Parts: sequence; C-alpha cells; structure tokens
Amino acid sequence: MADERTLQENLDLIQQKARERTVKTQTVEYDLETLAKRIDRKSIKLDPDYQRRHRWTRETSSRLIESLILNIPIPVVFISQDVDVDDEISEDSSRYTVIDGQQRLTAIHDFLRNRFPLEGLETLPELNGAYYKSLPSFLVRRLEERTVRCMRIDSTVDAQIKFDIFERLNTGSVKLEAQELRNATARGPFNELVKELAQTHYFRDLIQVDVNRPDDSPKVQKMEDAELVLRFFALSHGRYRGFRKGFKEFLTASQVEFNSLPEDQLQEWKEEFETYMKFLHVRGGPAPFAKWRLADGNEKRMSSFNAAVFDALAIGLAETFTVTQIENDADLVEAKIRQVRALFADPDFFASVSGSVNDAAKVMHRINAVAALLQQ
Repeated sequence: MADERTLQENLDLIQQKARERTVKTQTVEYDLETLAKRIDRKSIKLDPDYQRRHRWTRETSSRLIESLILNIPIPVVFISQDVDVDDEISEDSSRYTVIDGQQRLTAIHDFLRNRFPLEGLETLPELNGAYYKSLPSFLVRRLEERTVRCMRIDSTVDAQIKFDIFERLNTGSVKLEAQELRNATARGPFNELVKELAQTHYFRDLIQVDVNRPDDSPKVQKMEDAELVLRFFALSHGRYRGFRKGFKEFLTASQVEFNSLPEDQLQEWKEEFETYMKFLHVRGGPAPFAKWRLADGNEKRMSSFNAAVFDALAIGLAETFTVTQIENDADLVEAKIRQVRALFADPDFFASVSGSVNDAAKVMHRINAVAALLQQ
C-alpha cells in the first residue's frame, strides 16, 4: 500500500494520468423503435460480422423481450461516439459503435423486425411462438414506450483507453473476449483483413475448426481465430524480439498501429500469410500446431491445437524462409518442418509452450528454438 510520502512524490504523475484517462460520457435514452431504425440506417453500428458470431440463443433473446414487456430494468448499453454530430458524413457511415450491449440490441432489433418468434418464456408462456407483428396491441404499446439507457463515450477517447474501459465491463450475459473488444474499439482496414483471413478454409482447418460448421466453434464465436491471425502479424518480422510484457496490451497496440498501414503493405502481408498457411495446410502434416509430449522414446499428442505451438511454428517458419523460398523449395522446407516435433523432447521448449505461455521469455524462446532448427 502506498504511504502518504509516496503519494505526494508521485502527485504530478497521478494528476497527469488522471487527466489522460478521464473519460467524458453522456447518458442518453432511446425508445426501442428509434434504436431499431438507427441500426437499420447504420447510424448505430453493430459489427458487420456480428450476426455470424451471435452468441445469444433465441430463448435468451426472448427472455430479454419478456423483461422489456414486464418493465424489468435491463443493463445500460455502452456506445462509442465515433463521429461528431456536426460532421458531415456519407449516409452509410456510422456515428456510433455499440461496444457493450450488442447482444441486447441485436435481439431487440431482430424481434422488432419479425426475425424470430418468442420461445422459452416462463412468466408469459402464452406468448411463446408469437412474433412482434402478432402481439396484442397493448403489448406493442408497452414496447413502444420502453426506452434503453445508453452511456455514450466521447469520440476523442483513443482505442487503447476504450479497450481498457470495456474490458472492465461485465454487464452482459456473455462477457466480451479480448479480440471482440479490439474488433469494436480498434477498427480499421487491418482489422477487416484479420477477419477475412480468419475465415479462410485452410486456416480454419489448421486451427481445428470444422470448416463445415464454423459457427459452432468456440474459437469462431469468441473471435479467437481472428486473434491468432493478429498474433502472427504482431510477432512476425522480428517484432517478437521487442515484446516485453503485457501480451494483451501488445496485441491491442499492434492492431491499432497496423490499422494505419498503407493498402499496398496490407496486401503484401495478406499474400505472405496466405503463402505460409497454405504451405502448412498442405505440407505441414496432420495437426501441425499440436502439442506433443516426448519421453522415453514415446510420443503422445496432448492436444490437436495449441496457440503457443502456433506462435513457434508459424513465426519460426516466417522468420526463416521467404515467400519465394517457400514456393521454390517446398520439399526442402517440408523436410525441415518435419523435424520440429523433436523439439518437444527438450524440457525448455516444452516449458515454453506450457503454463503461462504469453510470458515474454517463453514467447522468444519457442520462436527462436524453431527458427534455429529450421536454419540448420
């Protein structure tokens, strides 16, 4: 605990941080139809891929509608003001982005647009099977009079601070994961590229996502697939050597930085990623990112996919072989890749893909170990 003298000595620093981290907010209330219309017009933006990764069941959405009918309070929705109200923007541009409350607003919007019937209600079971258009008029009036309170975050708050704010929030039934937060607070062309690459069939197959039913995978639902793509770019090109501590913050800062890259650089990165992942998909053998235990001459596969092994192999490969070498010397590269499994017999390498795997020393050790083996 800080004593009084320490606090006094750090007073200037505390004041500076307090000024920098103070967030300006404004509370506004919208009726349900206004919210639905703003979402229709994209004035309030739900993530474009959000429906694909919708994590509420129809029954959970129905219970929210039941709560609104019964006038039961629901949590505040947090929105980010991305464009000032006085700024002129195109009609298809959003002024606000929903950060915390996407599930609730999606449920409200879809019910008011007759996209699902109510189901699983216990207090008002008589409404099970009813669409919005078939509700009795007095219940429609009830919903028309309901409002949702929104906390609006000022447009001047930068992406990292927004990430910190919303990481602390746990107002919804399903807490947002780290990459979901980045997707909401650090949007831009690189973020779109990450999501595009995460959906490719060869990458999904590599990370053990069923390509025929990707929406059922927790990796897809929680955007862990997109975070893996971000990990690749954040650590490649020697950047892993500059990582010190705070892996979550490192990834967020990297995404913010990469959103400012020129289009030709992003296109080059896209082609690199596709080359390395397609090579591993075809030449890396079954489950190339699996974790193994090698002891006493026996091999035991401990998992089909391990994110730390992904770091080691994918970045080690990219650090060692250029795209041209991958394309021209595929047999040689494949032979090198086949030797990587032997590293699991090394206790230090095994430790680097076990436990707190995002420790800076472990990240550097496992990537260096694979790169050194491939360079032999």
